[in-house]
Amino acid sequence: SSINVHKYKEDMPKIEDSFAGGGGHLLESGTSPVDNLFEEDLDVLESPEAEEQLVESQLEPEEMFNYISGFVDESGLKKSIDIEDVKIGCKIKIPVDSCFEKGESVLKREAYVIFDKLGIVLRILRSKLVIDTNMGKAEKEIDLSINRAANIRAFLVIKEDIEPQKIAISGYRVAEAEENIITMMIFK
Repeated sequence: SSINVHKYKEDMPKIEDSFAGGGGHLLESGTSPVDNLFEEDLDVLESPEAEEQLVESQLEPEEMFNYISGFVDESGLKKSIDIEDVKIGCKIKIPVDSCFEKGESVLKREAYVIFDKLGIVLRILRSKLVIDTNMGKAEKEIDLSINRAANIRAFLVIKEDIEPQKIAISGYRVAEAEENIITMMIFK
């Protein structure tokens, strides 16, 4: 495998900025992926049952996987996502085709329901989150991956009121990449 050093140097500051103070100007050149994300498109049905499950207090790191796993089972997300307990946190995997049309970075309506439900859990976590939407190693696929991750982040920040400094994005990984999977790594 090879790395395009120029592209790496261009993308790394964007990814690093997303960890820092909010990441408002994630993409320095071209159009912002959020330009394609319209407020009226983000209307999600409110779920009183899901909101009742919101825990008032913060979770302890050891309780994170069990709580998220239980929530995924009860909320009906189990058929849409996979959850894995890993040493550094909790990994949530979502098929890309559940959230995006082929070659597009605008969230599908079905994705609103998934991220609306996940938003309930993510609001109460103390930990940071990295959204990775790996589509492959070609340059245009990397740009699409970053735009998709940015749109998921924008949805979680705008509609789910998740603190922007908690969410970072990654368009691809060099090692152990899972193509066509959205990975949300929640750190303990």
